[in-house]
Amino acid sequence: MPALKLHYRHNHRYEPHYPSHGDIERVASEVRRQLGLSDRRALTIADVAAISELNVNGVAYDVWLDLEHQVHDEQKNPVFGVFEFTPTSSVDAVSVCVSPASSGISEELRLSTLAHEMGHAIFDGPSLVSHHQNQPLADLMQTGTVRAFRLVTETQAQLQKADTLLPSHIRFAELRANEFMGSLLVPRDLLWDAVMEEAPKHALEIRYGEDTLFAETPDGEKKIVWSEVTYDMDCWSFTRALAPHFGVTPAFIEVRMMRYGMISSANKAN
Repeated sequence: MPALKLHYRHNHRYEPHYPSHGDIERVASEVRRQLGLSDRRALTIADVAAISELNVNGVAYDVWLDLEHQVHDEQKNPVFGVFEFTPTSSVDAVSVCVSPASSGISEELRLSTLAHEMGHAIFDGPSLVSHHQNQPLADLMQTGTVRAFRLVTETQAQLQKADTLLPSHIRFAELRANEFMGSLLVPRDLLWDAVMEEAPKHALEIRYGEDTLFAETPDGEKKIVWSEVTYDMDCWSFTRALAPHFGVTPAFIEVRMMRYGMISSANKAN
């Protein structure tokens, strides 16, 4: 398929310039649009794996994908996935690797991991590729491989929250990748559609305040904006009903509902 052409605010080094959650949401929405999947709820691994070329902020590069081999960290421990830039090829490219189903990882986690690593490819790739084009790196460790950048996804927890102990530039990269993953796999509008579809089946009452019914939007138009969902049933039961609509886990749905302001932490499942 043709290269996805994307744009977001960036500095002169092509690094993301403090993108908001809304900015990342818009990029994810544009990815879905260019893939022809704007209206489909559940994406598949094959859908996301179709991304093989990117042109982000004018920087063009390939995405090399490996879904067949077990991924390991630097200590040779098995992990979920990895995003990597190894500037030894004559082709400008980043690598995205996700461990196979035979490694014991569920399909839901493989899909989430792939979307997360693709987020790194989109938000971290341009600066890595452009930097290498202008300043080749030396193999200081004499390993035979110049590894300019490598981010490993070791556990499911990393797909939910970035470690606060990470260096700030790595933590922000993880936050961006997680937000892209969530917005790509469970878009706000499609989640609301699923909530409204499933609510009557579970005798779920949704209440919203008049002050948020018509809210001013950035484009100056009046649009319906729903406020927080109030549950009259167990939160975990409802997220289990919603998860199959998107091919993700109930915990994933819960995080997106909190991110979109549909529920508060008080509604969070135990």
